[in-house]
Amino acid sequence: MTSALSSAANTLSSLLKQSSIDDHEQLLKAADAALKTSKNDVEAQHVKLVALLNLDRFDDALRVLETGGDSIKERARLEWAYALYKTGKPAKAAEVAHEGQGRGMRHVEAQAV
Repeated sequence: MTSALSSAANTLSSLLKQSSIDDHEQLLKAADAALKTSKNDVEAQHVKLVALLNLDRFDDALRVLETGGDSIKERARLEWAYALYKTGKPAKAAEVAHEGQGRGMRHVEAQAV
């Protein structure tokens, strides 16, 4: 099991280091493989979340956030707000964005209001 965990983590890490990766399906598969061995891996959850958003799979992205708990919601607050906005929940998106910082958060908040 340790070798499987190490292999999945190495694959995900290797993919993330390649700055020109545009294949979000490939990233999604790598994140899923890493999550099979360690379902609480926040980095893998974040990669999966971003891949789903890039694939316009907003409902699936929200499921990742809901099942991942507070750790992923705090780490990926901008992505959380964006997924809420894209799934027709502008009030909740504005609330989540308002609690964060940065230009991206202000942009999502403004769009949602």
